[in-house]
Amino acid sequence: MNNDQIPPRLKLWIFIWTPFIWLLLELLLFPKDRPVSSGLANVMGGFVDKRIACYPGWTLWLAAAALIVIGGLGLRARKKSPRMQVIILAMGILAFIWGFAQMGFTQFALGGRGSSYSWLFQTVFVVLAAVLVWSWGAANGERAELMVWNTRETWRIYRANWQGIVGLAILVFFAAMALLAPFLVNHAWLSPNASVTPSAFAPPSFHNYLLWFGSDEQGLSVFAEFVWSSRISLFVGILATIITTVVGAGAGIFTGYYAGWIGEFGMRITDVFLVLPWLPFAMVLAAAWGQNYAIIILIIAFTSWAGTARLVRAQVLSVKEEPFVERARAIGSGDAHIMRKHILPNVMPLIFANAVLTVAIAVFSETTLSFLGLGDPLNFSWGTMLEHVFDTGATEIPTATAYLFAPGLAVVLIVLAFNLIGTAFDEVIDPKLRKREQSTGASRLPSATAAPDPAPD
Repeated sequence: MNNDQIPPRLKLWIFIWTPFIWLLLELLLFPKDRPVSSGLANVMGGFVDKRIACYPGWTLWLAAAALIVIGGLGLRARKKSPRMQVIILAMGILAFIWGFAQMGFTQFALGGRGSSYSWLFQTVFVVLAAVLVWSWGAANGERAELMVWNTRETWRIYRANWQGIVGLAILVFFAAMALLAPFLVNHAWLSPNASVTPSAFAPPSFHNYLLWFGSDEQGLSVFAEFVWSSRISLFVGILATIITTVVGAGAGIFTGYYAGWIGEFGMRITDVFLVLPWLPFAMVLAAAWGQNYAIIILIIAFTSWAGTARLVRAQVLSVKEEPFVERARAIGSGDAHIMRKHILPNVMPLIFANAVLTVAIAVFSETTLSFLGLGDPLNFSWGTMLEHVFDTGATEIPTATAYLFAPGLAVVLIVLAFNLIGTAFDEVIDPKLRKREQSTGASRLPSATAAPDPAPD
């Protein structure tokens, strides 16, 4: 591997983002019963707990199958860098073994039984992913340099937009609160018997951090409920958005690229989902399928993908008529190759910007369903908190004002944050918006830097 071909900044990104992503994945499933008050040794033991990286085995097997196919096809096609294909195959085999351990060696469990080595599998997987990026940078020096430059330019334009910075700051605040919930508030304070005060709807008090937002009808800490609710609300919103974006973007690219009855048939299916009344349909599905957050995620994704599909399809109809697509057809490129190498990269900015806005819709949808009593009764979310506020009549009690405003304001701020971020990305994607803003006065953007020179062979 020729390290000189890797842009120095890409090396720095790999060394910074690899431990960050590892820590992020560890915190996502950090055990709830290891609070800071239990001692440093117990807290550190949580990072190697068997509940860490306890993903459903079938999801790991799907990922393993995809990686093995991609790596195998790459080796068969004799790609430029066989080392990359070997790493992908190794990741696929690791994911297969990981999934087998999660499902149980003797007794399968679809939900994931947990393995004492799950954290180790995840650690090795993250390291292999970092090695894969390093190998890609070594094999594609010019493309890596261009990617680094484009990323820096995107961030330069984005940070010049004050709305984007405000939205990002709000999002980082709530995301940090959700990830660090096990270290901020002991989960035991959510127990029905863990009252922090004998009086119901106690007013806020700064003498005890558990009473910063007062107490609920049972004397439980509203602050503890608020912090742990952020995990569910953000997790449901982001995961539902990922499913919505993948399904919607795939349907949009497929129906936009193929003309004739195939594309029309696909769009008629999309239109059916577009005209369905979302809220009654979601309520019926939630009542029929069950009240847990896995079902809520599927319901939100099932009822939201059509808008993304139609938006992406409109862009694909324009891109597929471009000369570079015609040249790809002329030299004999297949439909799958054209959609993957030419169509997808050109619609990806639109997909990403739409996904940012979809997160806000998904969070609001989860809040709505939980507020209507269709959320998971065993877990707290901001929507569940609002449901309890109205069910207990807390809206008429002056001392319970924080009980109402804390989750309500959090939902408003999260939706506002994603909308501000989406507005900023519109400016990043569309140069016309930047020119329009710059024409009204002095440019808000710092002077542009020149494109990098190609990496030496």
